[in-house]
Amino acid sequence: MRRHRPRPRPWSNLTEEEYAALLPFVRNTGAGRPVVDLRGKLDAIFRIATTDIPWSRVSTDHGPTSTIHRLFRRWAHAGVWSRLLRESARRRAARAIRRMQSWIAAVFRRCHRLLGLAAVILARRLRIHRALPGPSWYFPDPDLSETLVAVLRDASRHPGDARWEEIAGLAVRLLRNTTRRRPIPRCLVPVG
Repeated sequence: MRRHRPRPRPWSNLTEEEYAALLPFVRNTGAGRPVVDLRGKLDAIFRIATTDIPWSRVSTDHGPTSTIHRLFRRWAHAGVWSRLLRESARRRAARAIRRMQSWIAAVFRRCHRLLGLAAVILARRLRIHRALPGPSWYFPDPDLSETLVAVLRDASRHPGDARWEEIAGLAVRLLRNTTRRRPIPRCLVPVG
């Protein structure tokens, strides 16, 4: 059965309900000074993430863009965006969080360079493909890799069996083909 995915909605300022739902995730996230105008900073991060404008070109009323970007990076390293993405994928998540899933995915997509392969694995396992920085077929599928490794392990237990040798050859070819991807064409990179 296909799960219902909320439609992406255009950016607007956070409502009281959305801000209250986000507060437990962003409050007390570790080192650093307390955030002044937390709601404004969240609004700015979501506004920037849902557009294709670079951080350096955005002007906000909530402080310098460099400060907002620093906060965004700090939260990425603290796991805030990963926890929010996981929460938005839960069936029993707060309605406000589910409604913001496209925004959370856009923010998560912006921090994939900070988080590396772990971000790709999380987005793929949650099946939130719009959280990936490009089409899903351009990124490794951890479940496919694990399955193929298990098949190769089983094939190694049956030396000399022609069927297993053929299966192992197919698995090796598939692994080779999936690990050699060309760069993502700019026209396929999602915006907002």
